[in-house]
Amino acid sequence: MELKKLYDPVAKFYDIEHQDFRSDIPLYLEEARKVKGPVLELASGTGRITLELAKQGIEITGLDISKAMLDVAKEKTSALEPDAQKRITWIHADMRSFDLGRKFSLIFIPFNSFQMLETRADQEACLACVSRHLEKGGRFILSVFAPSYDRIVKRSMFTYLGSHDLPDGSKLSRTESAKYDHVNQMISVEWIYDVVDPQGNLKRTLWRFPVRYLWRFEAELLLEKAGMKVENLYGDYSRREFDHNGSMIFVAAKA
Repeated sequence: MELKKLYDPVAKFYDIEHQDFRSDIPLYLEEARKVKGPVLELASGTGRITLELAKQGIEITGLDISKAMLDVAKEKTSALEPDAQKRITWIHADMRSFDLGRKFSLIFIPFNSFQMLETRADQEACLACVSRHLEKGGRFILSVFAPSYDRIVKRSMFTYLGSHDLPDGSKLSRTESAKYDHVNQMISVEWIYDVVDPQGNLKRTLWRFPVRYLWRFEAELLLEKAGMKVENLYGDYSRREFDHNGSMIFVAAKA
């Protein structure tokens, strides 16, 4: 499936699943305040981070390839105070090939979204766009997950991811199937969304998507090739030292 349509089946579920995840927002807000200039979020989705930064006084542009996700973001924007709304620009574009005609002091790709790019060519194209839009000395933050040795060795996994109560009284539950391709560093993921209404009727949505995992020095080389130098690598959003578990959060500067 094309990236631009990938999120169409599940855009309506995204905020329900991630409504309680806020641990990354302080890091992006701190970095945005340091640079004191315009900010660009790539793969901004439904605006989970973009809206929070705008409410804190940050001028920010959110770019996403999914119209369905952006439609949700725009609807949420209308509920903000007028001053916060004015700080946000939404762009429907591909992070591999965008040209906004301006530069930014901070650009970031949060929440493993970079790993939806399946090929090295796509990764390099994205980072080249980042570099072209980044001011000299500007900062770029890339958040990806560190490959789990335990999960990779198992080759395939089936995991229950939890459930949520919906406003209409239905219950949403989600499970995940993941198969690992070690040769190509790919994970074939399938999320199964089951919605059971108050009468007990089941509606199932299957969402299949690819994920490419990256090793630490592979990611650093990609950043260096794009003209950026890694200044810090954190293991989580509290800036814990990286120890191969959890996340890899790269903070790089344009040379």
